[in-house]
Amino acid sequence: MPESTVQQRLKHVAYVIVAVLVVLASRLWYLQIMRGDAYEALSQGNRVRVIPVPAPRGKILDRNGVPLVTSRMAFSVSIVPQDVPDMEATVARLAPILGMPPERIREKLAAPRRPFEPIRLKTDVDPAVVTTIGEQRTDLPGVVVEEIPVRNYVYGDFASHLIGFIREIDASELKSYKEKGYRPGDLIGKVGIERVCEDYLRGVDGGEQVEVNSLAQPIKVLGSLAPVPGSDVVLTIDERLQAAAERALSEQLEALSKSPKTRNARAGAVIAMDPRTGEILAMTSKPAYDPNMFVGEVSPEDLKFLSSTPSPQPNRATSYAYPPGSAFKVITTLAALERHKVTMDDRFVCTGRDPESGKLCWTAERGRGHGKQDLITGIANSCNIVFYELGRRVGIDDLAMYARMFGLGRPTGIDLFPGDASGLVPDRAWKRLNFKGYDQRWYPTETLDVAIGQGALLVTPLQLANVYATIAAGGMVHVPEVVRRVVSPDGRVMREFPPKVAGSVNVSRESLDILKQGLAKVVSEGTAAAAFTGFPVPTAGKTGTAQNPVGDSHGWFAGFAPLDHPEIVVVVLVEHGTGGSLAAAPVARKVMDAYFGLDREKPETPGSGTGAEPGPGPAGSAQDMPGAGLAPSGTERPPISR
Repeated sequence: MPESTVQQRLKHVAYVIVAVLVVLASRLWYLQIMRGDAYEALSQGNRVRVIPVPAPRGKILDRNGVPLVTSRMAFSVSIVPQDVPDMEATVARLAPILGMPPERIREKLAAPRRPFEPIRLKTDVDPAVVTTIGEQRTDLPGVVVEEIPVRNYVYGDFASHLIGFIREIDASELKSYKEKGYRPGDLIGKVGIERVCEDYLRGVDGGEQVEVNSLAQPIKVLGSLAPVPGSDVVLTIDERLQAAAERALSEQLEALSKSPKTRNARAGAVIAMDPRTGEILAMTSKPAYDPNMFVGEVSPEDLKFLSSTPSPQPNRATSYAYPPGSAFKVITTLAALERHKVTMDDRFVCTGRDPESGKLCWTAERGRGHGKQDLITGIANSCNIVFYELGRRVGIDDLAMYARMFGLGRPTGIDLFPGDASGLVPDRAWKRLNFKGYDQRWYPTETLDVAIGQGALLVTPLQLANVYATIAAGGMVHVPEVVRRVVSPDGRVMREFPPKVAGSVNVSRESLDILKQGLAKVVSEGTAAAAFTGFPVPTAGKTGTAQNPVGDSHGWFAGFAPLDHPEIVVVVLVEHGTGGSLAAAPVARKVMDAYFGLDREKPETPGSGTGAEPGPGPAGSAQDMPGAGLAPSGTERPPISR
């Protein structure tokens, strides 16, 4: 080969080598200069990880500082997808260890996360699971066990509907809370105080910078930032009174469910309120759920319980509205007095049947009436004939006006999630709006039904408690409160929640005093007398038996004590309890026993009535006779804070 040809080929080879070197140098420059930071981060990510350290949520305390909800440390199993060479094999191996379906693990892995951020698969796992994962760590690369704070609901289902629970944030919530720093996988309050006070209870997460080995297992902590705990929330409820209400309602429901007459009585609610401030002292709804079931994965057994009947999920004290029955007659009484439609000299004759409408009093079932009576004895006997006549004199327009004046037909304004139901106050306008295409006329008998708390009228237990609190407070209307203050982790009071006055009702002192006389007679010798036999504190109250279109009648009691200077209002609802004196009044007696410290002084049965509890009348009337009470528990607890 000629030398010139060889030199020419060598030049070509040299050009190729130079070109390759230029390309390599350019690529090296790009990787080191242009992308150096990114690749350095990836390199560090394989060796150094930042592991989030969740902050413990703030405690939830009763008004005296008794912890109701705290935090405890628990094991959590997470996975770093970038460290898993064979995800399907890892999922198949991990699923039986965690007791989770593989598809549930894949669902969690599909959620968006930042690179090398652990995805939490299961929280509050058993130590045996941790041991098993440790033994198989070489077969489970990328699987990490952390110890994190989780919620501890100290007394299980105690006040569960009021307190609520937390769960992992969902997609819709993430949109609303993303600006506040929430990320996929974070926990958030779902209902109750946990939701309402989320901003206070949630702390600030910390983190640890750790060095990991080839299996992504931490081997050395390089640095850390301590988490900041959330603030504590102090509630208005009293732990001792709440316990008494929970116990009294549970015992009563158990006793009623064993009787053929009341076997369907398996749900109810109790509210105790301070009428001077609007503070809720106790709020319980039965059946209840244990919020601890939401720590970690909800078991199939728990899911079955949550879907059972009657459902344990709704707060019956605020979310359900019921016909109030005779407990509404306080509104009818005040409307008649204020409109000068009745005087203390008026006399009514009850033969068991209303002479104009033909509607019956509840005594008609026994072939008799109440005879001649005035307004006070009419209240004490809960005589339908008296209140049919008052309703006829007042008319539906004024009845509806006074009902709304006392807050019925709209939410109370209590700061809970979900909010309380509005209930319903029917009138002519309501019927015209809702009966389009049907008979829209308002009939006189519909007014009579509303006058005794029936018909389309609906109230929540909380609304009824607010009505009686307004009466007890002389016409002052408060917004019900469940939170007293928020306290920072260092003990500093961050926010106080003073009582809020919503207004006052335009009702005279004279009318309120007359009504209180009647309510006092209900307890001393009327339909609630048996349940309150021997109760030493002068008390006012009203029983109610509300007809229910889909089952047995509901039982109500609403009252307050002491009579002259009320400190506590108690409202009790027993679904399908058939009557207020039998089902509800004994529960209220136990709650008042606890409030005044009588459950520790006198543990015997408060009294057994001589009369039998009546069922609902055949023409829409539903009333109460004295019934037997249940014995107070006598449990020794600290005095209630007033």
